[in-house]
Amino acid sequence: MKPLRARPNLLMAHYLYDLPNNRIAERPLPERDAANLLLADVTRESIHHRTVRDLADILPAHSLLVVNRSRVVAARLMFTKETGGAVEILLLRPTAPSTDPAVVLASDQPSEWECLVGGKNVMPGMLLQHQTGAMTATVLERSGTEGVVRLEWTTPESLSKLLDRCGHVPLPPYIKRADDTEDQHRYQTIFARDEGSVAAPTAGLHFTPRLVEALTARGVAKAEVTLHVGLGTFQPVEATTAAEHTMHAERIEVGRDELQAIIEHLQQESPFVTVVGTTSLRTLESLYWFGCGLIEGSDPDDVVIDQWSAFELEPHPRYEALVAVAAWMDRRGLQRMWGETHLMLAPGAHLGVVDALMTNFHQPGNTLLLLVAAIAGDPFWREIYTSALENNYRFLSYGDSSFIVRTPI
Repeated sequence: MKPLRARPNLLMAHYLYDLPNNRIAERPLPERDAANLLLADVTRESIHHRTVRDLADILPAHSLLVVNRSRVVAARLMFTKETGGAVEILLLRPTAPSTDPAVVLASDQPSEWECLVGGKNVMPGMLLQHQTGAMTATVLERSGTEGVVRLEWTTPESLSKLLDRCGHVPLPPYIKRADDTEDQHRYQTIFARDEGSVAAPTAGLHFTPRLVEALTARGVAKAEVTLHVGLGTFQPVEATTAAEHTMHAERIEVGRDELQAIIEHLQQESPFVTVVGTTSLRTLESLYWFGCGLIEGSDPDDVVIDQWSAFELEPHPRYEALVAVAAWMDRRGLQRMWGETHLMLAPGAHLGVVDALMTNFHQPGNTLLLLVAAIAGDPFWREIYTSALENNYRFLSYGDSSFIVRTPI
């Protein structure tokens, strides 16, 4: 079948910009919702400067807010070799006895993990001892910085509790400091429930109970989805064009009740959907494209969203697509569905669900900036970033945020 839209043969050099080191936020603000919020209206190509606390005045009354409920795991672990050499392990995703992070983290049994390995001469078969003596890691595979380890411990506690006790918060590589006790709280959103991320869904870091109460008072409903953030989100695109880049895979989940709440909102006369963060957007758009495939006649047992879905599949109304997903779940008796998304969103992609995106400011030349350009358009995305730099916004995970509106409010 001929693709409906061309794959994004975009030069990645076009999505670079100069980000001075002193604009990268090393620490969060004392109050989460005190961050600046750049309000960008795509249809009018207008920019205004507000704060996150203004969000309840900005969002349309009775609209829908979709957030990511993933919880960050204390996935950085410090080990030593028998020779005394230091080895750092960053857990990425479990491979056994389950690929579901929730199952593995809740268990007190040994598990195997894909990971990043930092240290010299770390070879398969090597037994590593955690610096506290609380656990061991047997190296099963090693290739460059990547590997697979088997974790074992003797205390009667879940791996989750063990990591909370022995692990470190996996701050992004551009934050040039060690994690501390403040990060244990501030690098989690107030929505965090499902354990499995190795990086925070950072737009959600700005929310407070006070802000949620203000949104509720305005009649704004909330739906929760899950995307477990992997380190691929920080990887630079080494390909010359976006079409040559291979997207990383991330696990997505949604509950049947949450999906129904989104469907019911879309039945309103003028539904308006705001997604908090690129992770929520990728999850919702992945569900949409899965539904479009179902409408076209597919009926897979596993949910795997192809990288090029937003370019090659036939789009359908968002209500119909999500109803198709709900029916697929009902046929299988599922109260929660999970899958794997490779979805790339870039200029030229069809966006099926989102009316507005709240997101922090991203690194030059990565896939998240392509996603912003898909929402905001080109060259308006660059005007947004230029304005943020000129107005002293703080960038990246602990930085300020933007609110990009595609559908006029």
